[in-house]
Amino acid sequence: MKTVKFLFLIIAVSLISFAANAQKPFAGTITYSITYEGEDLDAATRAQLPSELIVNISGSKVRNEQVSPFYNVASISNFDDGSTIILFDAMGMKYAVKQTKEEADKLNEEAGVPDPQIKFVDETKTIAGYKCKKAEISIPEDEDVYEVYYTTEIEVPKGINDNLGFKGIDGLLMEYTMNQGGIITIVSAKEIKKGKPKGHLFSIPDDYEVKTMEEFGSMF
Repeated sequence: MKTVKFLFLIIAVSLISFAANAQKPFAGTITYSITYEGEDLDAATRAQLPSELIVNISGSKVRNEQVSPFYNVASISNFDDGSTIILFDAMGMKYAVKQTKEEADKLNEEAGVPDPQIKFVDETKTIAGYKCKKAEISIPEDEDVYEVYYTTEIEVPKGINDNLGFKGIDGLLMEYTMNQGGIITIVSAKEIKKGKPKGHLFSIPDDYEVKTMEEFGSMF
């Protein structure tokens, strides 16, 4: 089933990270549009993929949520202790997966993903009303170069660009591109609202069954 095939693509996108270099901590909601490109991406598969990413930030906690016609995936990152919760809701199944910082560090070490090479470009662009700087990102052994636009006018938790593959970018990501298995994902901020999000967004709902990462992975 193609929904399952792209599940971990969506989770990867969901684990969005930001860094900070501003004067006042941001609390609020950022809404991004998501579009896709790729020769192997047929219309049926495209229709299953999320078209929006909603990021809620409150203190050291960040919730990223994507909604598609067939499933919802959210991740909740706590940058005080480095832990992450993934919430998966599809076809009547509701699961929560907890991951400690130590578990995440072990997986990253085993994956052996190299840090990106960053070229900062003297070019700016206004996105969702904010002045954004440009950078070009490349990964060793990958011929593709990706453009990233970010703003330092908004302060967000430090270090949350790292998991997305943009370690070294200090600022709120406003527009960027990812390549997952030949599928190009373009994420662009379209609305930013200030105001502290509701507390329940950063906890596991009562109707979710908690699984380990191993248990969750074995189900698919």
